[in-house]
Formats: sequence, C-alpha cells, structure tokens
Amino acid sequence: MKKLVGIVFSILLVFSLVSINQVEAADDVTGNYHERSLRYLISKGALTPDENGKYNPNATVTRAQFAAFISRVIGLPNGKDPISFSDVPSSNNYYQDIQKAASAGIVTGYENGTFKPNDPITRQHMAVMIERAMKYLKIPTSTAKDLTFKDKNQIYKDYYSAVATGAEKGIIQGSTMPDGVYFYPLKNTPVSQAATFIIRMMEAAGNQEAINFGPYELSVIQNGTLAATNTKSYDFNAIKPSVQNSNQVITKNGNIVYMYPGAGFAVAKAYSVLNSQTIGDQVSVATGSQMQYLGAEGNKVKVDLAGQVGYVDANTLTLYPYTLSKGRNYYKNVGGEIVHVLVDPQTGKETASYTFGKAPSQMRAGVKYYSWDGITFYTGAEKFTYYNYYQFLPVHTKTQYTADELDRYIDYALKEREKQGGRYTNASKKSKLIGLGKKLKAFEEEYGVNAMMILALAFHESDFGMSDYAQNYNNLFGLYVYDTNPLKKEFASPEASIRELMDQFWWKNYIPANASFAHGAVFGTKRIGFNVKYASDPYWGAKAAGHYYRADKYLGAKDANKGYKVGLTNTTGLNVRTGASTSFPAIYRYNRSMLPVLISSTNLVSSGWYEIIPDSRNHKVAYVSAQYVNILDTVK
Repeated sequence: MKKLVGIVFSILLVFSLVSINQVEAADDVTGNYHERSLRYLISKGALTPDENGKYNPNATVTRAQFAAFISRVIGLPNGKDPISFSDVPSSNNYYQDIQKAASAGIVTGYENGTFKPNDPITRQHMAVMIERAMKYLKIPTSTAKDLTFKDKNQIYKDYYSAVATGAEKGIIQGSTMPDGVYFYPLKNTPVSQAATFIIRMMEAAGNQEAINFGPYELSVIQNGTLAATNTKSYDFNAIKPSVQNSNQVITKNGNIVYMYPGAGFAVAKAYSVLNSQTIGDQVSVATGSQMQYLGAEGNKVKVDLAGQVGYVDANTLTLYPYTLSKGRNYYKNVGGEIVHVLVDPQTGKETASYTFGKAPSQMRAGVKYYSWDGITFYTGAEKFTYYNYYQFLPVHTKTQYTADELDRYIDYALKEREKQGGRYTNASKKSKLIGLGKKLKAFEEEYGVNAMMILALAFHESDFGMSDYAQNYNNLFGLYVYDTNPLKKEFASPEASIRELMDQFWWKNYIPANASFAHGAVFGTKRIGFNVKYASDPYWGAKAAGHYYRADKYLGAKDANKGYKVGLTNTTGLNVRTGASTSFPAIYRYNRSMLPVLISSTNLVSSGWYEIIPDSRNHKVAYVSAQYVNILDTVK
C-alpha cells in the first residue's frame, strides 16, 4: 500500500511539473544562449519589444540602441546643456538616451556633427563606449594594456586601450576558435552579445542587481537535499504559484528565495532593517537574527521578528526550510532556570547560550522549546506563554538593595568573570563598574529609575565594565555606538555616562508613553519595550534581564519576593488619568496595545480602576480603567 501511495505521489508531481513548465510563455528570447543578459536589459527597460512583441536578439545593434542600453541600465541623468547631433532630432526614439550618454561623455559623435544613430556599431566602437561608461561608473582599472587576441592587429590604434580595458575586467572575452581567441573588432554585434557586454560591465561595477540577476527556478526537497526541476522563469510572480507545499521552493542563483509560507525561517546574513507592519515603523535587525518566515514578494521577504511582522530586503537574508536546516535557536529548562541556546542553522552547532530567569512550570527538563517572540513557547502540541519578571518590569521602580549590596554583587560578578582570563584579567581592579553602588542609588532617587536595572544594563553593554568603550571612553551603555556608524563619544566619568543615559535616552526617548522610541519602559523583546529600538539584537532585552536575575538570585531574591505587579494594555488609546474616573483629566494616552503598566495596587479602586505608577516624572500616582489592562502572571 505504501508503494502505491508513493507511485501516485510521483505521478501527481510529474503532472504538477508539466503544468508548471507553462508558467512563462516562450518569446524570441527564451532559450537564447544570452538569455540571462537579455532578460536583464528587459528588466531595466533598456530592451523593449517591437510592435509584434519581438525582442529580435539576433538583430544587429545600432549605435543609438547601444547608447540607449548604457543610458537606461546605468540610469544616466539629464545633462545640463543639450548636445546637438544634426542627424538625431528630438523626434528620434533614442533622442533622450543619446543626449544623456553624450552629456556623461560616453558618446561623442563624428567630426561633421553627426552621430549616425542607425549605423551598426562595430565591436571596437562598442568597446570605446564601454570604457567611457566604466570611467563614469568609476570602475578601477590597471595600466596594463596588453591583449592576447589572435586578431589584435586589426584593432585601430586609438581603440586598442579600450578593448584592453574591457578584456582586463572580463567584459570582453572574445570567441574561441581552433587556433586561438579572436575579438573580431570590425564586425558588428547582435543584440544578444551586446546585452552580455552590458551586464558584465555592471557586474564589474559591483552592481548587486546585475550580480544577482538570474532566473527563478523551482526545486523540490527530496531526502534532505534540493532537486532541481526544468521549471524556471525570470518573472517571480509567474513562478511563485508553482510552490504548492512545504517540499517545494524557488531558487535564484542557487539560493532559496521563496518557500511555502510557514515552511521555514529566515536568518539575517547582514545588518538590515525590518519595515514593521505591527508598529508602522522601522526596526533594526542584527546579523544572525532568526525570524519566522511568512512569505516573499520579489525582493522583499515577510517575516515575524519577535512579534514584529513586516518586510526585510531579501538580499540580506538566508532562507532555511525546516526540512533542510541543521537546527535553530531553542530554549530549555536547566535546573529550574530557562536557558536560551543559539544554534547555527547551517551546521547545527550551538554557538552560545545564556540564562535569563526561572523556567516556567510548563517547561519540562530535557525538552527543546521554541519561541519566535520570547513570550509564546511551544514544542509539538504543547504551547504556553511566559513573561519573565525582570524582562517586563518597568524601569521606574526601586530595588530593595542598598548601595553596599550592589557593590558586593559587582565585586562578586567581576571576580567570577576574572576567572576566564583574557580581557577579564584583573577585572576586579580595572572594571569601570567598581564602587558604583552609592552613585546608582543616588540616580535611583534623582530619576526614579531602578538602580539594579541601570547596573544590569551596564553589565550587558560594557561587558562587565571591561569593553574598549568602557575602558577608554567611560561609556557604560553603548551610547552613540550604532551598527552603521559607531561614534567614540567620551564621557568624563562612568557617572557622566549614566546621567547621559537618563537625560538623553531613557527619560527623553524611551520611558514617557508618547516619546519617540516609546514601546514600554521595560527591557522587553523586539515587540515590547526598550529592545524595539535600543539595540538590533532581538535578544538584548532577555540578556539584560538575565543580569538582573543573577544579581537578585545572589543577593537573596529580595526584589523577586517583593515584586511589583505589571499589566499590559489590551487596547489602543487608553487614557491615564489623575483620578479613578473619566471625569478626571488625562495625563497622557497609551497609543498602542501591549504596553506595560506598572500597577501600585491590584485592588480595584472606585469601581474598576487600577492605581498605577505613571510613565511620567511629573506625577507619582495615576489611574487606568481595569478593563483595558491585563495583569501579567510573571515568573520570578
């Protein structure tokens, strides 16, 4: 019976592929040896069909056509002063292209003021235009100008350098004959070969669109490997419907560019940006970030990054079907604590791990659990939510610990780190965190911000006060150290960097409910809290929270034992008022749902209102309607 099922599946697959092969109607470019190059020109609007829908790849290229190919592919701008050719009137179809190329110094015309737009272009004349275009594109070349073509003596002296430059960059390769390689400088060129010269020129310029240009191909996952089919198309939207299940993918230049929605995940291979549909804003994505794959549209991939749904540039991602990956990040319960294990999906090797809190009661030891947002966890049919107390505790709280206790933990943590050697040698004597306890408590009083949370962030961002930025610039928090432009801003002291964090970051852009980067005053995740905007690492919030958890654990869990109550808004436009009634004025409004609320008392006051500690330095107490806030059962 199993054999029969396999035969039926194979027959269905064959029929499926036969029908899929029809996704792209053949034209006079299909199957041409230079099809990739021709499709590239077509995609750039440089090669257009005639009135009969033909591209005529074997027709001889004219001077006007070749000028248009260069102009449109490069995207030449309009020149300031029109250059007039007596035989190129404004009514000529290529008038604008020739004007742009002339203004850019790529075409010059003849001494009698003509351009001869309809004349076929010889191969050596084409080389001259290419060399000038290369100069325009600032493609570096060497001074060596030797050629090995058997017919190099036929090249006009004035054009020899241009041909040699094109050959040096691999743009001109010649034709291999039994007795050697020939360039045929005096011959004319068909459209197809001209197209190849153009795409090679753009590849030499480092143009990623040209480098990555190729057909989309349907592949089938069989026994853990990709098996190619004969189905391909240069039109993504034409071949996209071919993928009918999780065992089919679309590849381009050997890379997977489309999978069945939900059939795998995406990994950032470079720093990138997610255009979030969840919050209508851009979110930074760190290299190596793993995201749930939701679909793709050409050069855009739809993903879920820790609760942020949106689009990321496909060129910055690698797609992994679950059936082809060697592994992915997971969570596990180790001795009652939750550990996040980072895995290289290509090799399956574990690259790092960190502990960031107590494990939830539902998390069984010895079992791998997965989560895309750091809140909802699952394995097989099991599924539960988990809110880590230290990750979702608002910063405008107070720690139970004294300055001396903070210093005691700092000393302990540095001596433990010191055992690793290397950078941490003499950490207990050199770290910029030594003796900060009293200053941290002073900042807690002045700014109303939890001293332990400031310390936890300093531990994380300054690598225990031993990073180069901490040691050389007194920068404990990576302030102004951006992924794309790390500034080396120096502070007079570690204390000065704490004040900068308070004045120019937390209380200016992150804590107030309507601040520019406000997504909740908690370490959080990429969906909630500081992590949305503060760092590109999607696990930054959990890692920072882990430092708080370990400190609290070492010092006797005082903060956990006298923990605060935290809620999440469940609606948009929730007003925070000065009293427990809509008759009281609003202090501010939570414009988003899923924003943390610090609740002073879970006892309902005045018919369904919670008393809260507001996200504001100007008010000590405020009230919100209880029906719009869900109390979190945090694990601590």
